[in-house]
Amino acid sequence: MRISSSLLSKIGLNTMLAQQKKLSDTQTQVATGRRILAPSDDPYGSARTLDLKEAVNLNKQYLANSAQIENRLGFEEGVLEGVENAMQRVRELTIQAANDSQTIETRRMIRDEIEQLLKQVIALSNTADANGEYIFSGYQGNTKPFESDGAGGFNYYGDDGQRFLKVGTSTTVAMGDSGAATFLDIKNGNGKFQTRDNPDNQGGGIIDPGTVNGIYVADNYRISFLPPNSGRFNEPVEYYVLDGNNNIIEPASQAGMSESDFIAGGFPAVVYEDGAVIQGLDKLGVNVNIQGTPTAEKGPPLRQDSFTISPSNNQSLFATVQNLIDTLGMQQQGTADLSEFHNAMNRNIVDLDQSIGKLLDVRSSIGARLNTLDKQIAINETFDLQLNTTLSEIQDLDYSEAVTRLNLQLVGLQAAQNAYTKVQGLSLFNFL
Repeated sequence: MRISSSLLSKIGLNTMLAQQKKLSDTQTQVATGRRILAPSDDPYGSARTLDLKEAVNLNKQYLANSAQIENRLGFEEGVLEGVENAMQRVRELTIQAANDSQTIETRRMIRDEIEQLLKQVIALSNTADANGEYIFSGYQGNTKPFESDGAGGFNYYGDDGQRFLKVGTSTTVAMGDSGAATFLDIKNGNGKFQTRDNPDNQGGGIIDPGTVNGIYVADNYRISFLPPNSGRFNEPVEYYVLDGNNNIIEPASQAGMSESDFIAGGFPAVVYEDGAVIQGLDKLGVNVNIQGTPTAEKGPPLRQDSFTISPSNNQSLFATVQNLIDTLGMQQQGTADLSEFHNAMNRNIVDLDQSIGKLLDVRSSIGARLNTLDKQIAINETFDLQLNTTLSEIQDLDYSEAVTRLNLQLVGLQAAQNAYTKVQGLSLFNFL
C-alpha cells in the first residue's frame, strides 16, 4: 500500500490536534476544579450532579425558611412576654383592689394604672415587624388588627389565618399566631362555666368561680333563695336549684317539678350553710359555694336573691381588662353594693387567669415550634453536608491525578510535534 506524503502529514496533524484537545480539556479541568466539563464527559455523573444540585438548593431554601421562622417567632415571643408582664401586673393590682382595706380613692388610683396597662397591651397587640407587617393580623399583614370602638370595646380587623413554611421534606412550621387565637378566643369563668350574681340581689352572698368535679353537664343553672313564707324571726334561709328549663334539680325529691309549682306547693328546700357546696349541682360536675357571714359590711344572701351558673363563652383579653376597669368604678356603699363588687372582682380575677393562661399556652406553642426548628435545622445541616460531599465526589477534580495527567499529555504533545517535524523533513532527494 502506498503512503503518500499528504497522508503522513494528515496523520501527524491529527495526532497533534488530538493531544492538544486532551491537554486543553485537562487544563480547563485544573482551572475550574471540575471533572465533568460537558454531559458527554460522564452522562450518568452529569444527570446525578443535576439532581444533587437541585436537592442542595431545596435544602438551602429549607434552611432559609427556618431562619425566617425563627426570627419571626422570637420576635413574637418577645412581644407576648411584654403582654404577659403587663397582665401579671394587672392581676397584682386586682388582688390589691379586692382587699376591703382599700378606699374609693386608692381603688381609683389602681384603676388609673390598669387603664395605662390596657393601652400598653393594645399597643403591643398592634406590633409590626421590620417589614411593616402586623404580626397578629393573620393573613391581613398590612391591616392594623385592633382598634377601639370608642365605647369601651375593641374591634378585630385581622383574620384567623396562620402562615406556614416548609422547613423539611415533610415538615411545616407556623411562623406566627393570629390575634383572634391569641387575644380573642379565651374562655371566661373557669374555662368550663362562669358563675354570676343577680344584679338585683340585696343580700351579701358571694359566689365563688367554682370548679369542675367529674363530668360537667353543661346547662344554664340557677340557684334561687326562697322568699319569706312566715313571720318567724329565726326562719332559716333556704334555696333550690333549677336547670335551664326552670325545672327543679334540688331538692331531689321534687326533681323535674316546675319552679312555679314548687313555690306554690310550699315544699321544703335546702337549708343554706355558709361556704357549703351547693347541693344538686355537685352531681352534675359543678362544685360551687356561696359565702356570706354577717358582718358590719357584709351579710348572707337574702331571700329572693339568686345566682347563675352558665357555660363559659369566649371573652377577649381586652374585654376582661375593661370589665375590671368598669368594676373599679362601681358604687361601693352598703351590703348589696359591696357583694356585687366582690362578686364582680372574683369574676375578673378568674377571667384574668384565663387570659394569662392563654398567653402562656401561645408562648408554649412558640417554644415547641422553636424546638422543632432546632431539630430540623440540625437535620438539614447534616443533609447539606452529605449532599455536598456526594456532589464533590462526582464533579470535583482529583488535582494530583489531573496534574500527573497534564504533564503526561504535555510530553505526548511535544513528542507528536517532534515526530511531525521529522516526518515532514524526510525526502528521497536526501539519498541521491
